[in-house]
Amino acid sequence: MTAVSHDIWLISFSHHNTSIEERDRLVFSPDEVAEFVPRVGSVLGDSEVAVLSTCNRTEFYLYGGASTPPTWDTISPLLSETRHIGGLAARPAQLRGAEVARHLFRVAASMESLALGEDQILAQVKDVHRQLLGFGGKSPVLDRLYQFAIRCGKRVRTETTLCDGAVSIASASVELSKRIYGDLSGLEIALVGAGETSENAAEHFKASGGTRFVVVNRGEERGRALADQFHGTYRPMDELDAVLRSADIAVFATAAKEPLINAAAMKPIMKARSYRSLFLLDISSPRNVDPKVANASGVFLYNIDDLEAVIRDNLKTRQKEIPHAERIIDELVEEWEAWMQTIRVRPTIGELARHFEALRESEIERFSSKYTPEQHEAVDAFSRTLTKKLLHDPIMFLRAGIEDGSLKPEEVDILRRIFGLGDPE
Repeated sequence: MTAVSHDIWLISFSHHNTSIEERDRLVFSPDEVAEFVPRVGSVLGDSEVAVLSTCNRTEFYLYGGASTPPTWDTISPLLSETRHIGGLAARPAQLRGAEVARHLFRVAASMESLALGEDQILAQVKDVHRQLLGFGGKSPVLDRLYQFAIRCGKRVRTETTLCDGAVSIASASVELSKRIYGDLSGLEIALVGAGETSENAAEHFKASGGTRFVVVNRGEERGRALADQFHGTYRPMDELDAVLRSADIAVFATAAKEPLINAAAMKPIMKARSYRSLFLLDISSPRNVDPKVANASGVFLYNIDDLEAVIRDNLKTRQKEIPHAERIIDELVEEWEAWMQTIRVRPTIGELARHFEALRESEIERFSSKYTPEQHEAVDAFSRTLTKKLLHDPIMFLRAGIEDGSLKPEEVDILRRIFGLGDPE
C-alpha cells in the first residue's frame, strides 16, 4: 500500500510560522481558490485539493493521485504562476495522515486561533466545505474530512464553554452592552469613526441583534460606505452632540488626538435625553472621551482597559475548557481514522475478490475442453464455493481489524504482497 494514495497531506502557513506581511500575500479570494484548486489537482494527478484561507492562515489540504508526497516545493511553482507569489521567507508546516485531521479539527474548534475560542473560524471552515462541494470534480475524502471538522467545531461550542464570552475589544464591547441592555434589537448604536475597529464592532453588534446604526465620521465617503454596509445613516462629526442625544450606545474608535466629548458638553446632552441611560464605549487610543464624562448622571463609560479586563477574565474561563475540547477532538480523530481505514482497505478487498475470480475463471477455461456441459457446471459451482472459502479468512482479517481498530497499514502491505496485488491504484 503506497502512503501517498491513502494519506491526507497538509501544507500550512499560519501565525505560528509566517509573518503578517507574508500571510497577507498568501490570502486567497474564493475566485482565486476556484482557479487554483483544479490546476493543483490535475498537476498532482487528479488529487483532491482544498484551500483554507483566512487572515491568520492559508492551508492546502491534499489527498490521493500523486506518485510522490505533495510538498511545498511541488505547490509553490503553481502558486507563482497563478498568484505571482514567489520568494517567501516562511517555510510551512507539513503534516500527514491523522495529524492533518487533528490539526483541522483544532482549527474548527478555534484552538489554533490567535484568540482562543473566537467565533468566526467555524464559519470559514464551512465556507471551504461549500466551495469544495461546488467544484466540478469529486472530493469524497476531503468532503468527509471537512464534515468531521464541522462536527468537531459544533460539539466544542455546544458541549464546552470554550467559545463563550468576548475574545476581542469589539466583542467585549457587545458583551458589556448586553449586560446593560439585555436585548440589543431596536437600540440606536452610534459608531464614531469609520475604520476597521468600528466595522468589527458593527459586525458583532449585528450578530447580537443590533439593527439601527448611525456612523459619525469626519470623512463623508468612508462614513457613508460603512453606514451603507450596515443599512444605517451617516452624520458628519460636527453633529456628534445631536447623535448622542438620541443614541443608546456609542462606540468611539477614531484617531483623534484630543477628546471628542468632555464633561461640559455631556451635561446638555444628558439633560436633552431626560437623563435616559447612555452607554459609551471608548476603544480609541488615545481616548476620545474625557474620563470625567463618567460622572454625569445616566452615563456608563468604559475604555480599553475595562474591556481588556473582560477579555482576560473570559480567557481564564476558556482555558479551563481546553482539556474537555481536547477529549472531543481525540474522539473524532479516532472516528476519522476508523473511517480512513475503510478507505485504505476497501480497494484491497475488491482486488482480492477479483484476483481469485480471475484465477478461478482461468483454470476452468484451461480445462473446459475436457468436461461435458454437466461436468463443467458442477466444476464451476464447486470452484465458486472453494473461492469464497479461500477468500473468507483474509477478508475477515481485514474487516475485523477495521472494526476493532487493530489493523496496521503494514499488515495490509504484507497481505497484498502475499497475493501479488502490487500497489493499489
